[in-house]
Amino acid sequence: MFRSHINFVVVYVLAGVPGHLHAQQVCGQCHPREAENYARSAMAQSSGNPEGQPGGRLVHKKSGSTIIIRSDASGMTHTLEEAGLKAKYPVAYYIGAGIVGRSYLVRIGEYLFQSPASYYTHTNGWDLTPGYESERQLDFDHLIVSGCLFCHTGNVALVGSSTNRYQNPPFTPISCERCHGPGTAHIQSPSAHNIVNPAKADSRVRDSVCEQCHLEGAVRILNPAKDWWDFRAGQELEKTFSVYLENDENGVKAVSHVEQLALSKCARMSGGRLWCGTCHDPHGDAPLDRGRQVKAICVSCHSQLSAASHSEPVAECTSCHMPARGATDVVHAAVTDHRILRRPELQPKNVGAEARAPTPWHDPAAPLDQRNLGLATLAVARDHQSSPLAREAVRLLTTLPPEMAEEPEVLKALGFLWLEQKQPKNALKFFAAAARKQPNDAVDVLSEAVAYEAEGDNGDAMKTLEQVIHMDPSMQCAYFELARVYATLRQRSAGERVLRRYVELFPQSIKGHLQSE
Repeated sequence: MFRSHINFVVVYVLAGVPGHLHAQQVCGQCHPREAENYARSAMAQSSGNPEGQPGGRLVHKKSGSTIIIRSDASGMTHTLEEAGLKAKYPVAYYIGAGIVGRSYLVRIGEYLFQSPASYYTHTNGWDLTPGYESERQLDFDHLIVSGCLFCHTGNVALVGSSTNRYQNPPFTPISCERCHGPGTAHIQSPSAHNIVNPAKADSRVRDSVCEQCHLEGAVRILNPAKDWWDFRAGQELEKTFSVYLENDENGVKAVSHVEQLALSKCARMSGGRLWCGTCHDPHGDAPLDRGRQVKAICVSCHSQLSAASHSEPVAECTSCHMPARGATDVVHAAVTDHRILRRPELQPKNVGAEARAPTPWHDPAAPLDQRNLGLATLAVARDHQSSPLAREAVRLLTTLPPEMAEEPEVLKALGFLWLEQKQPKNALKFFAAAARKQPNDAVDVLSEAVAYEAEGDNGDAMKTLEQVIHMDPSMQCAYFELARVYATLRQRSAGERVLRRYVELFPQSIKGHLQSE
C-alpha cells in the first residue's frame, strides 16, 4: 500500500516552487488538516510503487500461458511463461487506488508497458488487465501513452515532444493542483481569488473538476490541438475535450458515477445543490461510520421516511438505495450505483441492441459541436459496427466549415472511413494531408503506410513503415507489418532482420520471438 503519511505525498507540480517541495511544506503550512487527510485518500494513492502487495498466479486459457506474480520486501515481479518462452520484469509502478483494483506498469528503457495481470479488490485475486481479454497471445506490449496516466497521476515527465517516452521518475502523484488549479500565485500571495475552491465555483466549473476523471462516457473527444493535460481546475471541461454518452446504455460502468448521479431524482430535484462534493470530501475527516455519515446527508432532505418501506429503524441508506453492482466493462469490479433508485429492485431496461447516435454531456462551442459529435459518432459506429451511424458520421464530418474540415483528426477519421470502404487511394489523400499537418506524429505516418499497403504499393508501404520505426522505435505493429510485407514479396531474410531489430530493443518480447521463428 502507498504510505499514508503526509511526507510521502510529493507535490512536484506546484510550478515555480523551489526544490519541488512536498505538500506538508507547501499546502500543509496553511491547511494542515486538509493536507494530512488528503494523503490518506484514495486519490492520493492512485499511483505509486508496489510495496507489500500480494503475489499470485494466473493461467490464460487462450494462449496456455501462465503469469506468476511474486511480491516481497525487494519489490514485485511479473513473469509470463508462454510457448516455451519466459518474460520476467520488475514492476515499476502500480496504477489504481485499490477500490476496484490495481494495474501494474513495467519499464523498458524510456517506455512504460502495462502488465497483462491486474489485482481485483472485490475478489482478492488476479485476472487479466482490461484490454487484454480478447488477446490470444499475451505479452508486456500494451504501451502507455501520457493520456493513459491522466486520471491516476498528477503530472507526467516526457522526453522531448513524445507522448510515450518518459523521464525518471515518469510521473508524480495527484496533488492539490488537480482540484484547486495552479498554485504559484496563491503561494506567493494567498487569497481566495487566486485559487479554485470547487465548492464555491460556478456549478459547471465545479462539476468539471470531478468530471475530468469520473465521467468516462462512451467516448471522449479532444478539441483541436489540445492534450488531456491542458485541462485545469477552474475551467469548463469542454474547453479541452467533450464527453459523449450512448443513449441505449444503462449498465453500471466502472467509471460512470457522474452520469448515474445525474439520472437520480435526488440530483435532478436539488437544483444543482447535490453534487459529488456533497458526500465525498477528499480532505475531510475520515468517518468512522461511512453509512451513518451518508444517512445524515439523506435525512437532511428525507426527514420523513415511508413507514411501509421502513418498518424498522435504519442505520444507513446506501445498501438499499445505492447498492454495489458488477461493472459491465471491467471484470470483477463492483461499484456503487449512484442512481439512488427509490426501488433498487426495479432496474432500467436497455432501449435495444441497435446503437444510436451518442449525445454530448455538454455541447462545446460551435463549430466544435459538429466536429466533436462527428468524431464521437464514428467511434460509436466502429464499436458497434453500425453502418447507419457511420453514414451519419460522414455527413457530419463532410459538412464542416472549411477550416475545421482540414483539421488533422477529421482528416484521419475520413481516411479510415475510405479505407474501410476499400478505397485506399482516397484514404491515402486524407492520411497524407493529416501527416503533413502533424509531421512528427508516427500514428499519422502509420496510417499512410496502411493505405499504401491496401493499395498494393508495397514499395511506398515499406518506406513509410521504416519512417514510422525511425520516428517511434516502440511501435511494435510497424515492425510486424513491415516483416509481413517482406514475406509477401518473398524476402523472408529481410523480414527476419526487421523482427530482430525489434527483439534487440525489447529482448524479452514473446511476440517478437514467436514472430521471428
